[in-house]
Amino acid sequence: MNAIRRQLMSFAACRRGIAATEFAFIAPVMAFLFFAVVEGSDALAASRRITLAANTLADLVAQESQITEADLDGLFAGMEMIAGATDAATTFRVISVVYDPDDDRVEVDWSRDDNGGTPYSKGSAYADLPDATLLDDASSLIVAETEFAYTSGLSKLLIKSIDMERIATRWPRRALRVQYCRTSTSCD
Repeated sequence: MNAIRRQLMSFAACRRGIAATEFAFIAPVMAFLFFAVVEGSDALAASRRITLAANTLADLVAQESQITEADLDGLFAGMEMIAGATDAATTFRVISVVYDPDDDRVEVDWSRDDNGGTPYSKGSAYADLPDATLLDDASSLIVAETEFAYTSGLSKLLIKSIDMERIATRWPRRALRVQYCRTSTSCD
């Protein structure tokens, strides 16, 4: 019994290998924290690029008195570069909204997305405007919507993509309403 007690005391007093044992416990936690910080900063950078793309798109459209399909196609290509989008997981939309005093609602004047489609039909209600009192019956507002499905190499293994959506609004600068034209001579 005395021998067992002496061996236990000797084992408790021994300090050889403590650093290796502590490292074995701490290393997985440190590795997890490292990759979490890398993934978090990458997601934050993607979010900032998407916000910048939405704000830039709304601002550039609002600077025009009329805009053509070709102009919008060029803007959408530029926004893909700003957003760093290399796949089809990014969607850009531009919407001109007006106030309809007869129905007391905000409705779509025209809209276009980066696929050449019309995401909102003319005259349909637009509910994503945060404050409908921004408009009167003579003015319009340019709304740019950006959607992005963020994925990274590591997050593909652990979680699915993170959907990011940004909406930016701007007042037209050169006219009360930005006119949408299919060509430079054919305007709606």
